[in-house]
Amino acid sequence: MNQEHTSAAISILNKIMEVELAGVVRYTHFSLMVYGYNRIPIVSWMKANAQEGLDHARKAGEFVTLLGGTPLTKERDLAGDWAARYW
Repeated sequence: MNQEHTSAAISILNKIMEVELAGVVRYTHFSLMVYGYNRIPIVSWMKANAQEGLDHARKAGEFVTLLGGTPLTKERDLAGDWAARYW
């Protein structure tokens, strides 16, 4: 893979990592807001989705490192930024 393709792949993987981490924040936040009679199974489902997103973000970050890049390090409100673009 040439340098141009490597840079493009790193950029896409960083975007994947950003979106997955935003999902982790969002699912974790929503899991803390659930209340009521059927709270436990809903919270468990949200926690499982947050964990899945974290696993995906780690894999994307590992691929970025493997390609010689630096994983996403932008400091910002991931959940708010993600929600504005995708919700």
